[in-house]
Amino acid sequence: MVDVSTPTPGPGAHTRTMPLMDLGIGTFAVLHDVVDQYSRNVLRSLGLTNGARLQLCRAGDTCIIQVRSTRIGLSRAVAQFVVVAVE
Repeated sequence: MVDVSTPTPGPGAHTRTMPLMDLGIGTFAVLHDVVDQYSRNVLRSLGLTNGARLQLCRAGDTCIIQVRSTRIGLSRAVAQFVVVAVE
């Protein structure tokens, strides 16, 4: 598991980053980073790029996120590498 609990500065305020799996259901966030190179490339090909706004729809072994008008299912093995900034 990746420790990403350090706050990062945002425009006009501090933004807290965390693993995607730590978000609450229904929470909106912005993709900050994908720390696994292979997962990063696959997620980019699906449209999940840095700065993309997303919402956690379902947590668990199949994590479901909504990016724009598309829902994407991620395994826990992939979701653990996704780091988001909470809005």
